[in-house]
Amino acid sequence: MRISILLLSMTLPMMANGLDDLRVALGKLRGTEPVKASLDHSFWRQIIDDKKPVISQGHVSAQVEENSQGLRILWAHPTLQQAAKELDIQEREPDRSTPTRTALKNVDALEVGETLNHAEGLLRDLTLAQLQEERTETWQGRPVKVLLLKLAPKIPESQRKYMKELKVDGKVWVGPDGLPLAFTSIVAYRGSRLFITFEGGNSQDLQFVRVGNRLVVTRAINEEHNAGFGASSQTKKTTILTLP
Repeated sequence: MRISILLLSMTLPMMANGLDDLRVALGKLRGTEPVKASLDHSFWRQIIDDKKPVISQGHVSAQVEENSQGLRILWAHPTLQQAAKELDIQEREPDRSTPTRTALKNVDALEVGETLNHAEGLLRDLTLAQLQEERTETWQGRPVKVLLLKLAPKIPESQRKYMKELKVDGKVWVGPDGLPLAFTSIVAYRGSRLFITFEGGNSQDLQFVRVGNRLVVTRAINEEHNAGFGASSQTKKTTILTLP
């Protein structure tokens, strides 16, 4: 009897894995439910080399929809007219910025589609993740489960050999229904090549809501920075989806 109790106590912790439960829950979201939303996207980038900083930025809004026929991104006529106007001015004044055109070029259809159906994308991030800690934290005034993770780096082996330091951490807030409320990932690296050092990293902050059998990203903030080889850059992209 004592041996049976001991074996049971050893197997229960292995079975109670919040990461495995989350993977199973995400795998059940097929993403076939029709969905519509308003998209608001802003973009900012600064590049610094031996000259003065160069900043490009912009902001656009659109209506997006995905159903059995596919994905549609609807740009309003004033937005397209403004983009054409900016191009016309820039052809006469090459140094003039084009904020609407800059933001339009930065909205990627594949990224929009994944924003409207992110269960598979998050599952990819978690496939090789390792659970470091499972605990309870407060999320918007209520206690929820939190998973602290070590993530697999998305860096090709050809580049990874130049890395001296590489750290990829993740964190997931899980709601009572077993689905994620939010996800963050932080990448930090440092390395050298041809006796020149470089460093950088990026962060991703996502918030989710369930729409039928979809996991929709309602807020996404992506930031990236790097420095080396005589230059540095910073980028920030923010996308907000508002559901009807």
